[in-house]
Amino acid sequence: MPTSFFRSCLASSLLALSVATGCGDDANPSGGGTATGTAGSSGATDSASSTTTAGATDSAGTDSNSGGSTSGGSSGSVGGSTTGVTEVLLYGEVRDYISDQPIADAEISVFDDPNLSTTADGQGVYQLGPFTPNTDHFLVLPEDTDYWGAVIPISIGMDAMQEQALSKISRDFVATQQMLLDPQMPAVHDPSTAFMLVRVLQNSAIMEGNVTITVDPPPAPGTFYAPDPDGNPILDSNEAQWGLLPVVVYFNVPPMAPGAYKITATHPVRECTVVYPDFPTIGGHMTLVDVDCPPAG
Repeated sequence: MPTSFFRSCLASSLLALSVATGCGDDANPSGGGTATGTAGSSGATDSASSTTTAGATDSAGTDSNSGGSTSGGSSGSVGGSTTGVTEVLLYGEVRDYISDQPIADAEISVFDDPNLSTTADGQGVYQLGPFTPNTDHFLVLPEDTDYWGAVIPISIGMDAMQEQALSKISRDFVATQQMLLDPQMPAVHDPSTAFMLVRVLQNSAIMEGNVTITVDPPPAPGTFYAPDPDGNPILDSNEAQWGLLPVVVYFNVPPMAPGAYKITATHPVRECTVVYPDFPTIGGHMTLVDVDCPPAG
């Protein structure tokens, strides 16, 4: 298989596993995602087939840093009211990241409040809420016969309506990526376990040195890899060093409650922190973990 094809497939895979988020930079560490939401009230409706009105919940994470609002949505909306807002309504589309096709009837819930849930309509359009302003949560999109599930951290802002694009990754696509790793003899993938994608938000950090990712408890040999500077995956590497998308990917991750895994990131000249440190891992799901490494000084 040509090397260029291998790198292209890996790049697509990692971008997909990033759950539709743009790569970060120093000026905009949350990445270039979907356009921000439009103004509206928390009582507005759209074409989503089911929206709950369960009470809002407290933050699932302990770090309110907005650097990791994933799946492309920003934590605010252009023109939205920020005065006297007590509830925020989330809306957007659920799509297949590779094909960009809508995923009909996708289920969505909030990890720390499963009763706060909804189902997208036939075009993948959803609406979910209400949320308390200025809180962090993890959205859960369950696995099904065609797609792996997703665990997506979000930051709720102060606008009454907030847009958040969501994505899922097909099982066939993940199987292809596992096959591409076979020459290095990785561990056999266990579909009952979780994926964990640890991503450095600032691509520019890699120009100043690699970011070393440490996980406690440590992963088993043969269950993690990272692209080298040319984008070629290196099994058992925990060095985020690919300038296009600096990540370390873990698979066969045992499902655990929030806070069970402790991730640290070190860089030669920058101080790095995990944006949402108390994340869950769920069997059959992919959890995105963002690492913020702003410029020193």
